[in-house]
Amino acid sequence: MDTTQQNTPSESPRTVARRAGRVMLIAIPTGALAVVGLILWWSSGEARPFLGRDGKPLPASISEKIRVEINGVEQGMFVKGMDVHNPVLLLVHGGPGMPDYFLREDHPTRLDEHFTVAWWDQRGAGLSYDPDMPRSTMTVAQFVADTLAVTDYLRERFGQDKIYLLGHSWGSFIGIQAAQRAPERLHNHQCP
Repeated sequence: MDTTQQNTPSESPRTVARRAGRVMLIAIPTGALAVVGLILWWSSGEARPFLGRDGKPLPASISEKIRVEINGVEQGMFVKGMDVHNPVLLLVHGGPGMPDYFLREDHPTRLDEHFTVAWWDQRGAGLSYDPDMPRSTMTVAQFVADTLAVTDYLRERFGQDKIYLLGHSWGSFIGIQAAQRAPERLHNHQCP
């Protein structure tokens, strides 16, 4: 009989849970950092210009990544369109805190063929992220006020009395309230 082997008691469920918790505390942040690293590696972070058949940027097109002061906070957006004379479309993303980057390049909507599209990153999200932003400024009323301020910025910049607004999820909630407060600034087209 081999006396070198000893029977080890089976681990309790609590011990297994603790060990799994420690592994997750390391794995989740490491995985998140890896995803962010891949995104930064794949993307230059710059807006790609619209090119004609000759490989040169289209003369009336716009493709830029900008930061604008909105209600005292620097907020970022991509502005893209094949013709700056097209109607302006403001996209108000879901979340809060979930900019729609994946729609911009990975799943082209072709909206920028018919509109000058502003992919705005709301206060605290994406290009508008600021780790020092006070939580007290992250209110529904503030997001609605920011939406209206971005609307006015776009109206003035592109010389249009009214723009279009498209909200996704949380952005619909914010966009509806902005439209209710200032319907004169937005086009009012209803789907059939």
